[in-house]
Amino acid sequence: MSIMMKLPSVHLLALALIVLCASLSPVEAATIHGVIYNWENLEPLPKAVVIVNTTPEQRLVTKDGTYSFNLSPGNYVIKAFYYRDGKLELYAEENVTITDDGDYIHDIILFPPLEFSVEEPEVEFPAVETSDHSSMDMVIAGIAAAAGTAGVVAAIWLLKRSRRRKEIEIETAGGQGEAVLEEVVRLGEADAEMTGIERAVDEVKGVKTEIKEELPDDLVEVIEVLRKEGGRLTQKELRKRLGYSEAKMSLIVADLERRGIIEKVKKGRGNIIFLREL
Repeated sequence: MSIMMKLPSVHLLALALIVLCASLSPVEAATIHGVIYNWENLEPLPKAVVIVNTTPEQRLVTKDGTYSFNLSPGNYVIKAFYYRDGKLELYAEENVTITDDGDYIHDIILFPPLEFSVEEPEVEFPAVETSDHSSMDMVIAGIAAAAGTAGVVAAIWLLKRSRRRKEIEIETAGGQGEAVLEEVVRLGEADAEMTGIERAVDEVKGVKTEIKEELPDDLVEVIEVLRKEGGRLTQKELRKRLGYSEAKMSLIVADLERRGIIEKVKKGRGNIIFLREL
């Protein structure tokens, strides 16, 4: 009787599985993950829909703005969608290449969709509620606007009050001659105008200072680094010092440039960032 016939059926099955596993070559797989950002404030976007064109297609809805996929080596397209009240508000589509197994970090920044149509996923996703951060930004902007208006009104009131005070002083100083009175009026009006203007300028400066203090922490950090370096630094060196991804660094620079805080100058393949006088 042969050896194979002497072995129990369970042993034969185990032996077959071992031979099968040994004949299969290991399949390489990589993990790609990152954060989905809002282009306006660089905040992570919860409830964003992320899709990658694997076979079968992989998709997920982010909980805290982060995503992760397992991919084999190859070329892929990652699409991300962000909805508010059932309407597409932000979108991004990026090509990625996986060369071998390992860990890939790929952050994605979502922008408003362009005029041409975007192929949206054929599923219904829950409407995304307005975040607390957006509401707080609107409140802060409203307070800053109200403070600016109040400063101008206060400056006008101080100017009128100063003029009125000078008129009262002139009225109580009677009997000193018409020439003296005219000189006092002239000097008093000039002094009142200067006092009112100076106070108005101080009020406006105060409002500007308050607004600057409301900058996000990452923007303030970039400003401090530029100040320490004498007001200028390359964008590449700035990103290296702060440890930000290239996408996030580009958005921070764009935000600061939009606010008029920095000036970006193209130099060769990179950019030089200049800090304006604050």
